[in-house]
Amino acid sequence: MSAGSLVATGFGIVLLVVTAYILVGGTLSMAERAISAQSELAQQQEIRMRTSIEIVNATDDASASTLYIEIRNTGSEPIVNYSHMDVYVVNESLPIYYPYGSGSGSWSINVIKPDTIHPGQLDPDEVMNISVRYPGKSPIWIQVTTGNGVYDSVQIG
Repeated sequence: MSAGSLVATGFGIVLLVVTAYILVGGTLSMAERAISAQSELAQQQEIRMRTSIEIVNATDDASASTLYIEIRNTGSEPIVNYSHMDVYVVNESLPIYYPYGSGSGSWSINVIKPDTIHPGQLDPDEVMNISVRYPGKSPIWIQVTTGNGVYDSVQIG
């Protein structure tokens, strides 16, 4: 009988050690994930603080139902991911959402000037000319929003 209780006690101690190891490992893993998420959030906030755009000019070609918008990067962070940029246009009452792409119902890049440092990116102090094909009446208001939530808007007319 004494050998049975000794084996049971040893088995219990092993179970306690394994349970403690799993709990401590899980706690450390969760703490590491939380710290990593906090660090990434701080980095995204810093990038957002350095991002700034300005709508320099907006020209409406009503005969072609096309709106031409010039956007200047007035921040210190380059804008590279155009698929996350949005353009909102108000024609009559409600804003219409235009994603980046080609064809009707989207906006596209015409030219970036001067585009010498990083071709295809909107670097600080560069101006990007985009076009938006819209249905119906001429727009009265536009808003351009970057992927990290920085935006500029302007009334037309």
